[in-house]
Amino acid sequence: MAFVKVTVEDGLADIVLDRPKVNALNRSLLEELGAAFERVSKDSQIRGALMRSEGRSFSAGLDLKEVAGFERENMQGFLALFDRGVNPVFSCPKPLAVAVQGHAIAGGLVLALCADFLALGEGDYKLGLTELLVGVPFPREAFEVVRTALPPRALRRLVYMADLLGPREAFELGVGDALVPDPLGVARFWLAAVCSRPLTTFAIAKRQIREEALARISGAPKSERDELLEALFSAEVRGALGGALG
Repeated sequence: MAFVKVTVEDGLADIVLDRPKVNALNRSLLEELGAAFERVSKDSQIRGALMRSEGRSFSAGLDLKEVAGFERENMQGFLALFDRGVNPVFSCPKPLAVAVQGHAIAGGLVLALCADFLALGEGDYKLGLTELLVGVPFPREAFEVVRTALPPRALRRLVYMADLLGPREAFELGVGDALVPDPLGVARFWLAAVCSRPLTTFAIAKRQIREEALARISGAPKSERDELLEALFSAEVRGALGGALG
């Protein structure tokens, strides 16, 4: 794979986002991400996964330069691809730890919030859901991830205000499970501990936690996707996207 590196050692998959410069989510990265997590879900030799990134950003979100150039048909295909990239991460029945040590913004933070355990590193970087700032509506898949992972106060602050927060402020608001100097080490420790237990029981508990969100995703009406497309091609949203791209 070009942008998602996967290695497996002692039954644990190490999944690394590596698309310079900011791990922006384009077609290729989403396709590779979906394939990586489908492998994790289906391979009986893999007991759990750790997701992390190379570079200064965990992920800056969707590749807006690519998205801004889409015609309606291309955009519809891309939204379906976004679902196919994120759904295997969110619905993976096995333990998933995520270590964030750099910017996780918009779709990048959505991806991190798919975690069963999210470790944030201390440092000078930003976390936020900037979709409303640039006029991009949340696809159903992304919104259900966010709603599942965040307490109500954090959900309202990050979605409505589209604020970019430092890791400490975000953690105090309820983002993530640990704020530590070594998020990678803490994430690995959590993953090893959880994967030493019966995974069938873990999978049942994880399904119980996420089953309502997954049902809302699968049951979303076609009219909702049509509404999203209409918004994306409105003059107001096109203007906001153009402004974001400078």
